[in-house]
Amino acid sequence: MDQWITGIPGRIPGHVIFVESPEHAAYAKTLAGEGSTILVLNGDKEDVEIVPVQGSFDVGGEELLVAGSLNLEIQDYLAIAFVNLVGVTVVRITTKQDWQAFFDDAEQARISGHFVQQLTEVNAVLAERGLLSGGTRDTLMLARLHIAADGSIRTGPYGTTIGRVGDVITDLRVRAIALRPESAVAAVYYPWDIQDSLAAKSWIPRYLAALDAWKFVPRQDRESTRLVGFGLSLYGASTSDPLAQATAPFILKRGMEHTLLDTATGRLFKIGQDAAAIIEAVSNIGNVSAAATRVAPALNVTAATAEESAHAVLARFAQLGIDILGTRS
Repeated sequence: MDQWITGIPGRIPGHVIFVESPEHAAYAKTLAGEGSTILVLNGDKEDVEIVPVQGSFDVGGEELLVAGSLNLEIQDYLAIAFVNLVGVTVVRITTKQDWQAFFDDAEQARISGHFVQQLTEVNAVLAERGLLSGGTRDTLMLARLHIAADGSIRTGPYGTTIGRVGDVITDLRVRAIALRPESAVAAVYYPWDIQDSLAAKSWIPRYLAALDAWKFVPRQDRESTRLVGFGLSLYGASTSDPLAQATAPFILKRGMEHTLLDTATGRLFKIGQDAAAIIEAVSNIGNVSAAATRVAPALNVTAATAEESAHAVLARFAQLGIDILGTRS
């Protein structure tokens, strides 16, 4: 389901095929490869080759029941700040207003450190992460296929039409190759400016990672915890300076305590304030010498001393298997 919602390949070995009408289930099986999953709306519960789903996948406020056990609530981005999340909730971005609100909220978090609380909840799943994260996409994988009730085939629930029932998978792959990333939502709102907006805010992937980072912070500690890089810098970085790579660890500040959070493993490490400032600078700038020059005044030491300390900090965490720069594949 995560691959279907986000469009990020690799969650399962094959691709996810969503079928709106049971009459197209047999055709969907011809598109499925090894490791693929076929979701069929109102599908035959006795058919072991499919996963039956009931409800609605494209109406805000409605629910989708998967395999009789997984309940997904569908919410529009604009509404998410005003609802209580009681279960797994898919937060979809389908209108110009949704997109504007998303970018506004991201900007607010970057400047002030204030995040939309619902988006930081464990059971919130932001749709179209594949588009938003700006990562490398292999269109040949066709992470998702969506067979609409009228027989048209799209690249996802809101994607571009690339064929019709009867087309073979090789033809669908060929047609998908030339698609722009934003074609993932072209069926509801073709956002010509999304790529420009994402390019102008190259830190959006880090913002998305920050939403996930909050999920590691216990609810009772959130009010007193700040996320370094969002409304807070330990060495004086401005909001126009670069942020760390999405996969780099985060620094949590609670009172006078600093904790390094490696979201890849969920491990937490207590660190000193100077080490925290060094890690922030190195992660943001990506170059030890340049980072040492920037962080030295905050530490009240020379650039040479700051660089020596930075190398020591990086070496220590490397021994622990933690990639401070977030560049490890």
